[in-house]
Amino acid sequence: MNLEQEVICGFEVSAKMKRVWAMELDMVKSFVSVCERHNLTYSIMGGTLLGAVRHKGFIPWDNDVDVAMPRKDFNKLLEIGPKAFEKPLFFQTPVTEQGRFFCTYVKIRDERGTAASEAEYNKGINCGMFIDVFCLDEIPDGKWRRNLYVRKLNEIAKMQRFCFDKPVGGGLSSNAKHALQHLVYRLVYHSPDATQLFRVYHRNAGKFAGKDCKEVAHLDFGYHNKFVWNRSDWANAVQLDFEGMKLNAPAGYEAILKHQYGDYMRFPDDKSTHDYFEFDPDVPYTKFFKK
Repeated sequence: MNLEQEVICGFEVSAKMKRVWAMELDMVKSFVSVCERHNLTYSIMGGTLLGAVRHKGFIPWDNDVDVAMPRKDFNKLLEIGPKAFEKPLFFQTPVTEQGRFFCTYVKIRDERGTAASEAEYNKGINCGMFIDVFCLDEIPDGKWRRNLYVRKLNEIAKMQRFCFDKPVGGGLSSNAKHALQHLVYRLVYHSPDATQLFRVYHRNAGKFAGKDCKEVAHLDFGYHNKFVWNRSDWANAVQLDFEGMKLNAPAGYEAILKHQYGDYMRFPDDKSTHDYFEFDPDVPYTKFFKK
């Protein structure tokens, strides 16, 4: 990869962003190597898939990598990941972070860089450069079954907010409500902490794995129609060019991208990035937030 600043599709990509991309590509190579060694299926998705189709690499104004795995393979990755990725890489979940934060997907971090907010750093978690690994789950076809399924996952998300958004100040009724929720969650789920919630979430999200469902969904940011696709579009894989690499992609990528982005070959007016994060490929997160 050319690490010099250049203008791509009318967008100026700095040399620093090129170094961010290079670090992320190294993580992708490590991830693909783990998948090949353990016979795991993956596909690029989201902006990474769009970038492969439209730019044969990163979208010029994007600064992360997204991959997806079917439920069976994702579960296997959760099992092997903590040992499969060695320093300076870190396999990040609520389990490996000992409950210090909650998310429903996996981040693979490189602790030689920084990609996080100061609020995340203050939680005591790994804030290295990252790529995201999401799970694609089969979802039930019937309306009422799907509503119940989604409602259950939303309830777990509420518990997550309960764990990490403790009331500050507030009156007697607010504190009493919080205490009652705490009691209920303890009785029902044994312990309302992030590690337990992560396991509860994935046990419920994967209920229809292997079933004859017509659609799959990426549910990590809630249930949104643009993240629901025909299962057949993800059933087979092709390889697409991405910054000089060949990466697995869903064979139905045209239908997937059209459903998610509409006219996906047209450049958007809003060229947004993860600007709520600090990105630095040159300074380890352990030093970055102490500057």
